[in-house]
Amino acid sequence: MNASVLIIIGIFIYGLVLIYHGFRSFKATSKSSEAFFTADRGINPFVLLATTAISVFSALAFYGVPAAIYREGIGYLSNTGGMIAGLLFVVIGYRLWILGKEYGFTTPVDFLRSRYNSDAYGLLVACVLVIFIVPYVAMQLIAIGDAAVETTNGMLPYILAVGFATIVVSLHIIGGGLKSVAWMDAFHFILGAGTLIVLVVYLTLTYFPNGGLAQAVNTMLDNPELAPLLSHPGPNGTFNWQGTLSNVLTGAVATVVWPHIFMRMYVAASKDTFRSMSWSLPVAYVFVYFLIAILGGILAPAILGPNVADTDSIVSLLSTEYAPPILSFLSLLCLFAFGVSTADSLLLSASAIGSRDIYVRHAFELKGKSVEPRKVVHFGRILLVILMVLTLIVVALRPAYIVDYAYALSSPFFAQILPATVGGLFWKKGTKEGAFAGTILGLIVTTVFTFFVTPPLGFSALAWALMANAAAYIGVSLITKAPEETINKYIVRVDSIINAGTEMNSAVDSSLSALNNGKEIK
Repeated sequence: MNASVLIIIGIFIYGLVLIYHGFRSFKATSKSSEAFFTADRGINPFVLLATTAISVFSALAFYGVPAAIYREGIGYLSNTGGMIAGLLFVVIGYRLWILGKEYGFTTPVDFLRSRYNSDAYGLLVACVLVIFIVPYVAMQLIAIGDAAVETTNGMLPYILAVGFATIVVSLHIIGGGLKSVAWMDAFHFILGAGTLIVLVVYLTLTYFPNGGLAQAVNTMLDNPELAPLLSHPGPNGTFNWQGTLSNVLTGAVATVVWPHIFMRMYVAASKDTFRSMSWSLPVAYVFVYFLIAILGGILAPAILGPNVADTDSIVSLLSTEYAPPILSFLSLLCLFAFGVSTADSLLLSASAIGSRDIYVRHAFELKGKSVEPRKVVHFGRILLVILMVLTLIVVALRPAYIVDYAYALSSPFFAQILPATVGGLFWKKGTKEGAFAGTILGLIVTTVFTFFVTPPLGFSALAWALMANAAAYIGVSLITKAPEETINKYIVRVDSIINAGTEMNSAVDSSLSALNNGKEIK
């Protein structure tokens, strides 16, 4: 049978398995939004590691990052973010986990709205996050569609591949919520990492039998057009120190407040999970990114040469024209794994924010009405369908370079909640007015430098926006005052719990809070 037909059958079976896995837990996840959006806060360390890591390693990482390294050189590795993101996850995540268990937080908006005691600020953040989730999800589907066409030699049309991926992602989330997403992510992480290892080893041993990667590097160094890819700042001078800093902020620091990564911090089963995440998450990031970098920075240039017209297709080219059909199939599955894992996590986040922070909050809670937990889940599922339709509209627009477009639109706008999040967890002087000023100024700067004016001095729009955001947040907070009750609730209290080395215990907690405030314990 034709290899393309076998690949299409394999992808179809994989999609059915994914849908079946989601609907296995349909009844259990329908009982409450806590079950649907947080998996009852019971995710074990390995699954949390896998779902967090692969939710960052999207289809963009598998196809877009090798392409970007092929174009701009190894300086692109500065957005790896393994150590930084892993450290930030633990430092920020443990505090958010404590607050999530104590106050039932599910989304980034939950924390920010409560910390700054402002429904208007919560609504602003909710709208920004939901709006900019859509293009990032769209990029996952575009990458899947392009790869399916390439791998099957056009036998599976782009529109059918995208439509199939959309249906699979939607039904998988609707069926099982975060529980299904997280467990399938664990499988996807193993599949993705395993496929990368096999692909890198096969290409190295087949095309560079007399020295492996060293031979491939020598091939590049002997070619004047390829040698600059191994240098810093790269062939186009992109990664000078300003470009490197901007790349670090975009791909590493900012990822910790991407909505789906932020929500992962609420769902750990215990505080011990964060101990293991402190070392395992950086290791997982660096390991997978190392393989991706070899693919785009060494093997692709050494095998394909310097003049590939469509650089976004280099992984497809390597897996279809330079590897056997079984590797082509595994590579396409790997792309599905990376793309689907990010798309379903982001859509679930958008659904949680839209249903809980916008619909339930403003249609019920602020009007003094109660709402049944099942109705929250029901609305969340309807919202998922609406979001997928919006995503398909973006897919139809077909933007240019995959990575450039997604990072330019989504990551910089997500990142504008970073100063308010960090300040809200650690800085007692952080105020509502400061959060408003910083976030709004950051959004304005991002918009201006992304769409209308070239950012000055070689920094990216995100770098300028974060600097403006942080300055406004700090400046306005210093001339306003945060309520003492808020400080005690969100900073002093958490400090007490962490210093005491115990989880929530109201009696111990109350005593430690009083000590921190210099009050007499009765």
